[in-house]
Amino acid sequence: MADIEKENIQEAAASEAAESAAPAQEKKSRKMSVAAIKKFKYGGLATAITAVVVAIVVVVNLLVSMLVEKYPIKLDLTESAMYEISDDTIEYVKKLDQEVNFTVLMDESNFKTSGTYLKMVQEILQKYTQYSDKINLTYVDPTKNPDVVNAYQANYSGTLVTGDVVIANAADNTKMRVVNVDNMFTYDQEKYYYYANYGYYSLEDCITAFTGEQDLTSALMYVTDADPVNVGVLALANGQPLFNPNNNAYSVAMFEQTLKKNGYDITEIDLYGDALDPAVYDMLVLPAPVNDLTEDSIEKLSKFLHNDGKYERDLIYFADISQSNTPNLDNFLASWGIQVEKTVAIESDESAAQVVGIAMNGQKVQAGVPLASITNADYSANMANTSLPIPAPFCRPITLLWESKTSGITSALLQTSPSVYLRELGADEAKDTDPDGAQTIAAVSMRRDRDADDNVIESNIMAIGSMMLTDYYIMQDTAYNNAEYLMSAINTMTGKGDGLIISQKDLSKSTIAIEQAQLNAVNVVLYTIPFIVVVIGIVVFIRRKNR
Repeated sequence: MADIEKENIQEAAASEAAESAAPAQEKKSRKMSVAAIKKFKYGGLATAITAVVVAIVVVVNLLVSMLVEKYPIKLDLTESAMYEISDDTIEYVKKLDQEVNFTVLMDESNFKTSGTYLKMVQEILQKYTQYSDKINLTYVDPTKNPDVVNAYQANYSGTLVTGDVVIANAADNTKMRVVNVDNMFTYDQEKYYYYANYGYYSLEDCITAFTGEQDLTSALMYVTDADPVNVGVLALANGQPLFNPNNNAYSVAMFEQTLKKNGYDITEIDLYGDALDPAVYDMLVLPAPVNDLTEDSIEKLSKFLHNDGKYERDLIYFADISQSNTPNLDNFLASWGIQVEKTVAIESDESAAQVVGIAMNGQKVQAGVPLASITNADYSANMANTSLPIPAPFCRPITLLWESKTSGITSALLQTSPSVYLRELGADEAKDTDPDGAQTIAAVSMRRDRDADDNVIESNIMAIGSMMLTDYYIMQDTAYNNAEYLMSAINTMTGKGDGLIISQKDLSKSTIAIEQAQLNAVNVVLYTIPFIVVVIGIVVFIRRKNR
């Protein structure tokens, strides 16, 4: 009996202990459940935050990619701004009021992946579209889209090839210009010779500068110009070169190229075989004829400038040291108040001479030449910087026979320094090297009248003392003002307005130049943003640990 009673007491105690332990176990279980919930809650939150951040990064990358394509927000750190266009081009492009199509005749993926320089062209082309919604850029594979090529070919006198960039007025495809990507670069001629003939070097090794922006912008100016100036270059005489091809071929070609790059429409014509029709041409260029002109050709020039009494026609005449006696031409110029002397200006002061490389007989030679100063500010008003030198190789002085007449005015445009002396043409040495004073080497003569509505009308002759003022090397050198001055003077004479002389990009250097503002932006990307991300990460970690 005692044993049964003891056993009941023990069972009751065990039951009571179990009952008292149950709430504790339940409490512990609840506690563990809350911890698990919190862990799940914060773990899920962290996962959600990570997912959101990744999504934001992806979206931001997509948006940045779209913005980079649409707007010019890339940083160009190259020293010559290889992937940028100039402020002059940007200003012109922003003012466009006509739709223009840029069509690249090459598969886009091939164009973008065919080397550094084609990538550079692709980036430059993209810039035009980023500054104006009037420019449409498309890539066309000629083998897959022959219809597009044929449509352009119908309005183009040359042959379109892969790598051509066709710039055309969207409303009128007949107004078009074609620029081949290979022609957007200048080359080291010596290296190019060995590349072309012996396979030494690569084409990229030969490249020295990029001229593509000037080519593209000038084409854009041409196709959007409602009234372009049409120029007839009198390059031929009975089918042969009018000028001395050994001395002047490069200068004539460079002058034509400069006019073309500034929106002038150029046609080479024969002085004797072609009509000098003032209804077709607005201006003629007479580039240093070696032999005298016939009386009939002089009459053709006079009729062109008179234009049946309507005037408004111009002539640019280049003299040269290689010319023979030209009495007919001399008399014609004298009737306009201009006399080109049979001497050449040589700089007597070595410290005042400019040593330049010039093209003679197909070779680049170094020569010390006089510098010209501007004497009529009206003809240089469109220049950005008039302080750069204007080398004047082998210039023949110009005498103005009268300053003004009832129907005409003559004006000096460029003069040498007072320290030049004069040497007779054909002479090896000058009889006297004492300074002969400042010599006029460029001048303009205007003949004016009034039309039926009493408006002033005029025709002009601009005379320049040397064809080598447009020398191949000098005109391309941005250290000199020859190209910009000539275009400013010619634009003033023709009434064309401002031209754009855009500097070529020197590609002989591969260093990266970075301005302070660009450096600050790079530092933000490389250091500031990562630092902020790290700080945020530490704060989040500490807060999670303390919960």
